[in-house]
Amino acid sequence: MSETKQWYIFTFGVGQQHAGHYVKFYGTYAEARQQMFDAYGREWAMQYSEEEWNDWLQRKPAWIPAERELK
Repeated sequence: MSETKQWYIFTFGVGQQHAGHYVKFYGTYAEARQQMFDAYGREWAMQYSEEEWNDWLQRKPAWIPAERELK
């Protein structure tokens, strides 16, 4: 877990209210995670650093639909 402040991207799981979307929070790993819990409780799936997220977008198979940012 990184103590460096950066953007973290959180996705939602299939069948959850915001499935197909993602949100971003800035802070350390733990701070961003707490912000996500404060905003959405346990109704989310994965946490990615911005670097991990960008890597995933480069490798993501074409048949997997792209998530949209939740505004």
